[in-house]
Amino acid sequence: MKKQTGLILLLAAFLLLCACVPTPKEPVVIGKDQSAMVEKAQEKPAYAQTEGTVDWLERLGAPARYTATLTSNGGRLKVEADAKVIVPGGELPIVFVTPRSFSDEDAERFMKVLLGDDPKCLRPEDENRTKAMYERQILEWSYALDHWEEYGASVWDMYDTKEEFREALQGLMEKAADAPETLETFAPVLAWEPILWQTEAGQRAYGDESMHFLTLNADGTKSSLSITNGADVARSGVHYWRDSEGLADQLEDVDGGQWQNELQISEEEARAAAEATLSQMGLGHLVCAFGKFIRCYRMNTVREDAPYQSGWMLVYTPAVNGTALTYTLRTGVDNNDYNRRWQYERCYLLVDEKGVALLHYYDACTLDSVMVEACTLLPFEKIVEIFEKMVLIVDNDADLYDVDRTYRITSVRLGMTSIPAENGNGGFLVPCWDFMGDEYAAEEFPETWKRTGMTQDGSFSYLTINAIDGSIIQRGH
Repeated sequence: MKKQTGLILLLAAFLLLCACVPTPKEPVVIGKDQSAMVEKAQEKPAYAQTEGTVDWLERLGAPARYTATLTSNGGRLKVEADAKVIVPGGELPIVFVTPRSFSDEDAERFMKVLLGDDPKCLRPEDENRTKAMYERQILEWSYALDHWEEYGASVWDMYDTKEEFREALQGLMEKAADAPETLETFAPVLAWEPILWQTEAGQRAYGDESMHFLTLNADGTKSSLSITNGADVARSGVHYWRDSEGLADQLEDVDGGQWQNELQISEEEARAAAEATLSQMGLGHLVCAFGKFIRCYRMNTVREDAPYQSGWMLVYTPAVNGTALTYTLRTGVDNNDYNRRWQYERCYLLVDEKGVALLHYYDACTLDSVMVEACTLLPFEKIVEIFEKMVLIVDNDADLYDVDRTYRITSVRLGMTSIPAENGNGGFLVPCWDFMGDEYAAEEFPETWKRTGMTQDGSFSYLTINAIDGSIIQRGH
């Protein structure tokens, strides 16, 4: 871990956000490198600063499109850029953020918004299921058995053979025959339970806690809600499934596909439903940073006639001065110097005609204070110079494994991202440039290390550059 310096910056209390950002109760201690970044952000710019809407293209000398063709020294990695340059319309600040903890009132509000005012709670045991629940699973498993080689074996790979899976299906049918038509329910109990982490010395509690609810819906399905209160190892978050046994699970892992909307709900209507839910949850500081129509298949095993769940996948991130944090497929920032990984605050929702089908809110933060109200940024030609050198070096496994690879850059976006503070307490929202496109397919790797493309929606960032000092922000997975 880098040696901390004794530099203490007292932060401004003024707000360039949608709501007031309070003066921090204590000074924020930051490290030497980030202190230099803050100082550089406050240098007198070469461009004129104006009131109202900012024309960043003109300020930074950026073109409307960026084009380039690059080849690595090893000759195996090629970069083809034909990209629209996308910029915000306001000043870009540096904001200090800290991990947020949820109160009992927060948890009760989340529960009522997502599960209703009078949720019917169930015991969480696997066998606590109705006949109808078993019958839905039997129908899905029957399809998997009928298409075992091309589908079932991949989805249900915990079964070694088709015959073993057939026996498990027969066991389900026997349980269904004796299952009740309805289940006993009880009123919810709001109580935090410690999260136990496995260590070499056994299970240990670090102060993180959570509460879980499993409820019975009027249509006979189960809903699931988990609320995590991070204090040390974990970060606070909320995870909700309208149908806990449904096909939609982790939206961030859904394979890319250019699916067409097949529901009677538009993206605008889906956003309205999502934003109403977030507002009721007290998360109105999040704004939509990304959206696409998706299909969710079991274990991401896509087969044309396989069962799936569809809807609008929407990603919400915090906004600073009207600019949302840029959504990228890789959400973390690897920070090996500080021996910790930091991920930006975000909320994934799946919305269909019934409303919110899935909600995953990660890494809740509090926007504490504005450190720099309007950052001075590097000219675009300097950013391009850094990109054209470093994109051929950072994560270049094409030359390493002697395989051909092509990055196709389809957009260059000036926005915001979140990086960890060097002292390990909180993080900073800072301006950055993302060079983005579809994630590459990599089927040329040796058998020991294969990777396939995930996204076809332009959300993969090949390189993220700090717009203030030109440093590389190494995104994790």
